[in-house]
Amino acid sequence: MAFTTRRGRPPKQLDDDPGTAELRLKHALRLTAEPIDRCLERQLITQAQHWCGLHLRWLYTVRYGAPIVTTRYVHRDDAPTRGENDPVWRHEREQEYRTASTLLKDQRVYEPVMRLCVYNESPVFLNETLHQRAWEQPALADQLDAALRKLQGGMDVLVTHWQRE
Repeated sequence: MAFTTRRGRPPKQLDDDPGTAELRLKHALRLTAEPIDRCLERQLITQAQHWCGLHLRWLYTVRYGAPIVTTRYVHRDDAPTRGENDPVWRHEREQEYRTASTLLKDQRVYEPVMRLCVYNESPVFLNETLHQRAWEQPALADQLDAALRKLQGGMDVLVTHWQRE
């Protein structure tokens, strides 16, 4: 009998998604995805609009800090990213945020864009039950369409401002 060099318990085979069965189901149904990513997947916004939304969130985070509690960056090194300690760089990013928010406020689309991009609130047009009822209620369908157009208009303001297309 040969002496083995492998000691201890054999390695455990881990699933791709180690969560509970309920959480794995929610991941499979994309219920845990961020609303801005779901909008992109459904092609309700363009890739450029998606980038601008994430950039707006980043600028907000540089200015005010993270708006929601998250564990997303737990494993990130605590070393500051480029420029976080540079007052000139920080002032430029804060000015960039103020300019973008002023443009959105001038067009009266600040609230829906901020709710989706920064606060991760799911817009009404992503609600599946409302979509099903919209077939029977034309007024509801008009409201959903108006909410989508307002959000897309706000995202277009950012795309034009940051010249992403």
